[in-house]
Amino acid sequence: MTSQPSVLNKLQFAYDLVVDSLREAPQLYDCHLDQALLVLVLAMKRARRSPKLRCRPPSDHREPYLF
Repeated sequence: MTSQPSVLNKLQFAYDLVVDSLREAPQLYDCHLDQALLVLVLAMKRARRSPKLRCRPPSDHREPYLF
């Protein structure tokens, strides 16, 4: 059973993708892409503060009476 990545993980992936693209093609640098990176950084900071958006520990699916 695979778990879904957290919102924070998805934001970090998006940030890494944009940064890598800009690193490979510096001619793509422009104000809009810089703003996109800023928005992603701010969203990651917000996600780190929110317990709902951070990585969740794997849930224990065992029955409570089996302890």
